[in-house]
Amino acid sequence: MKTKVIQSACTLITFIFFFGYAQAQETTRAWVDAPIPPQYFAVIASDVDTSMQWYCTVFGLQKIGGSQADDGTWRIENVRDEHLFVEIIYDQRAQKVGRALGFRKVGFAVPDIDAVADRVEKAIGERPRIVEFKQFNQRILQLRDPDGNTIQLFSKLSDE
Repeated sequence: MKTKVIQSACTLITFIFFFGYAQAQETTRAWVDAPIPPQYFAVIASDVDTSMQWYCTVFGLQKIGGSQADDGTWRIENVRDEHLFVEIIYDQRAQKVGRALGFRKVGFAVPDIDAVADRVEKAIGERPRIVEFKQFNQRILQLRDPDGNTIQLFSKLSDE
């Protein structure tokens, strides 16, 4: 009986060792291989209607629905197209605990950064600055939503 207990314990220890080793090996692989559209983000906004209009205008999104508290303490609206899904959130509770609005920055690749800059210039009368980062092979343009959150758009500098 004692031998069977020792054999079982050794088998268990061996299993734990190899299981742990296999798990450690898997952590070197990316957890998420390649995100597919639609890409998603949520933003905390001071005025849902103003932000919803901005995101719909800038990205060509459509309102798909939302929800809200009966007492008006929170409201969520969702806008999307085939490439992007944005959840716009107003939440009084977040403001009471000092939660900042929005996010630091979110970014998306676009096929032609100059075309975006042209459309922005036509819409607001001022062309946004495009910055080139040769070390990253990127051209970057930044926009700000109504709450000042940064939307960074980028495209390849070249096909190298």
